[in-house]
Amino acid sequence: MNVYLLLLIQLALLIEVQASIGEGQTLENYLWEQTKEIRQQALKANLIYGMKEKCLDPSEFGGYMVDDTVYCYEGSKSLKIAGQRSGDNVTLQNFLEMESVTWFGYWEWLNEIWHINNTEGVRLGEEASAYMNHIRNVAENEMPVYTILALTPCARLWPWLGQQLGSGTNNFGLYTSWVETNLVPGSTGYMEYQQHVQWAYEEGLVTVEKALEIYTTSMQFEVEFFNSVERCEPSQCNS
Repeated sequence: MNVYLLLLIQLALLIEVQASIGEGQTLENYLWEQTKEIRQQALKANLIYGMKEKCLDPSEFGGYMVDDTVYCYEGSKSLKIAGQRSGDNVTLQNFLEMESVTWFGYWEWLNEIWHINNTEGVRLGEEASAYMNHIRNVAENEMPVYTILALTPCARLWPWLGQQLGSGTNNFGLYTSWVETNLVPGSTGYMEYQQHVQWAYEEGLVTVEKALEIYTTSMQFEVEFFNSVERCEPSQCNS
């Protein structure tokens, strides 16, 4: 999907939704509820569908994983940039720097698996590149805590997808191991992200409108990234 069309869709969603949080509701839970339609799109997206139906072309999966490896590397850099812009907020700065190290660890692990010596040699797909640019733009131009917010949809969406698919119970053929490793229903890592965002919201550092804009864009890019692989047909599977 054209990036400009994506932004138009995002704006339409923002117009349809009133930016008001219910009593006792956290900001991130509000954002999660407001993007539930996009979440359903993710569940039906090409990558997830292909794994569920056991028909995903391994070459398509490989291309996705190479892009995802670079995404981890660039995500680490974005977190580091946001941390350096955190000023005298030592707690936020330390968290962003620790997350940067964690994400760099993901990069190191994946580049061994996919034999990537450096990111400069990878010809990224349009969807992955646009997603990374979105995160980098937030890291460089918005309040640092918004970088955490921009990465929260991924952190919360993947466990939810695992729950919907029956990760740990169902068979996904060649992709069973990947699903069980990456789409883990019980994963609660996003909650630490949520805590930092909620604190910033309660301190008046984050607005509902800006949060919804960034969160919605990240969630939509998750769908677009999943859809960057070619859709397969169940008849193609070798179960």
